[in-house]
Amino acid sequence: MTGNEKKGYFFVFLTGVFFAFEVIGFKEIFRIFNTEPEIAALFGVGFAFLVVTPYFLFSKKRRIKVKTTIRRDGIILILGTISNAIGIVLYYYALKQTDLGPAAILIKTTVLYNVLLGVFFLGERLKRMEVFGIAIAILGIYMISTLEGQIKIVSAFCILLSAFLFAIQSYMIKKYVPEILGLEYAYLRLFLLSIFFFLYSVYIGSFHIPNFSIIFVLGLFSLLGYFLGRAFYFEAHNYLPISKLNATLLIEPIFLMFVGILFMKEPIDGQKLFGAGLILAGLYLIVFHKQKVKP
Repeated sequence: MTGNEKKGYFFVFLTGVFFAFEVIGFKEIFRIFNTEPEIAALFGVGFAFLVVTPYFLFSKKRRIKVKTTIRRDGIILILGTISNAIGIVLYYYALKQTDLGPAAILIKTTVLYNVLLGVFFLGERLKRMEVFGIAIAILGIYMISTLEGQIKIVSAFCILLSAFLFAIQSYMIKKYVPEILGLEYAYLRLFLLSIFFFLYSVYIGSFHIPNFSIIFVLGLFSLLGYFLGRAFYFEAHNYLPISKLNATLLIEPIFLMFVGILFMKEPIDGQKLFGAGLILAGLYLIVFHKQKVKP
């Protein structure tokens, strides 16, 4: 494993940690306050955007990086964010009516989409053991996504579509952005998401202002996931192919599954544990397994 790969995997590890906290926070908001997905996303990203804005505006160096990102990567940023925003609405809609564990694991079908996009459109290659690892991981995801009483068919479809929309962003970044500025890209993404969710909530007639305590909690978890998590994720694009980029994040839903079991009283059964074991095995084969190269 090269130094760049180690750095990429470290960024992805940090991404998984911050993503996990974001999902847990939003799931609790949905459970306790029954907040609409688009309203939660709007005030979460909007609050996060306002908090981090001084960091970028009060530094000439960071202002230059923001302008560079707009000028150089603006089109990809807009298209990727729109795809992301639609995926977020679908995912949060499903998350409201689905247990945390199955939803968090099913969204990782992004791995499969990224592998297919990388192989067919970016010329990436996979070793046999990596292909086998992906197959095992997907089997584990399938087993958990078909748990009766814990996830609905409509919710599963929304999450699968959401995962595909998330994967498209990674594909466009790897294809058209030579070297992404992670923090600046994440910052501008917050701004675009705020506009999208505001217009969407007004269009469907659901716009309203929640209590400040709810906005504060949403903003806190959005800072972790939408800003810091995404910034590390974007940086990882500079060091890893997309076929491996999301594969490492398979560890995140395992953590979320056990959070759901231990703290949210979600049911546990053999199928769920076996599926989690398959995902971990697939993760090892995809990321850490080293094949012997014949001379």
